[in-house]
Amino acid sequence: MTELKTTGETNAARRDPGGPAGVFTFDYEPAARQEDVRAAVTAGAGLSSSYLIMNATATLIAGYGLLADSVAVIIGAMLIAMLYGPILGLGLAMAEANTRLLSRAFVAEALGAAWVLAIGFGLGLMHQDIAIGEQVLARTAPNLLDLMIALVGGAAGAYAMTAPRISSAVVGVAIATALCPPLTACGILFAHGQPGLAGGAFLLFLTNLIAIAVAAMLVFLARGYRAVFRRGEATVSWTARIIALALLGGLSVYLAGALHRAVSEVSLRNRAQQALSRVLERYPGARVIELRFEDDAEQRAAAFAVIRSPASFSPADMALLDDAVDAASGDDIVLHVRTVRVEELTRDGPLQQQAWPGGLH
Repeated sequence: MTELKTTGETNAARRDPGGPAGVFTFDYEPAARQEDVRAAVTAGAGLSSSYLIMNATATLIAGYGLLADSVAVIIGAMLIAMLYGPILGLGLAMAEANTRLLSRAFVAEALGAAWVLAIGFGLGLMHQDIAIGEQVLARTAPNLLDLMIALVGGAAGAYAMTAPRISSAVVGVAIATALCPPLTACGILFAHGQPGLAGGAFLLFLTNLIAIAVAAMLVFLARGYRAVFRRGEATVSWTARIIALALLGGLSVYLAGALHRAVSEVSLRNRAQQALSRVLERYPGARVIELRFEDDAEQRAAAFAVIRSPASFSPADMALLDDAVDAASGDDIVLHVRTVRVEELTRDGPLQQQAWPGGLH
């Protein structure tokens, strides 16, 4: 069997005619191609005026898209943001033990992130009168699924960078592994006095950053980008790799827990809402329109329901609804109900009665 080819030889994976049937060898990229990729990644990983201008423009677009709850506008910001380049630089630097590129990419990413955060904070201060919308809140609770998306996206981006005919795929990767919108959301939330939610948005950015960098490093290594160690660089490179992998492992554990909690909360909410709906079938015209679980003012486990109803609920009615939630959750939950009064009329008068005497009838 032929040997595994080294840098400077062809990149094609081919069947070895001289070896056993079914055996493949995977060769590395030509040296000239590696030099082109290295130059392109290095150029995209540096700090420049165009880097700051494009990230500022992307942040303004993302910020107004977040405030307007417009997905299309936010996608437009992802297309022009340049935070992705330095992260690819981090991946290549860790693969090749290039301390100069590692420092260059880290500084560019750190300053770029601070720049985006500052602009997002400014936008939040300017528009304190605009309420926080769904697109902002959607970026405050990352879980394991976000990490997996970033890992796959980072691997795809690094492979697209090294493959000569599919480099345009980096655009799609930039959309999938959004970096600018969560940072912008973080700044807006800080300006609105929501540090807890802002921390969640920053965690989403950090998750994407670490996952992309680690995935890119692994792809670059697989594609033959090997270290040529100089004095002292081996220790620095391995330290950076170990730190990145440790952070990825820690994030994986935390985000797996977050995903489990999110799934459990959705399951609990669905069970409780179904239980309430079954009870409300005996109250004509009443239905649940919102239900959420959180601690009340006395730090007790509580459920807060909004029910559209043509009549108010008596204490006996509330006891039935509360018992239904307790049974669905398997716990002692304090139920709070906010009733939205509705009335359906015809020329003959109301279709539903406006009072329910004595609970169930």
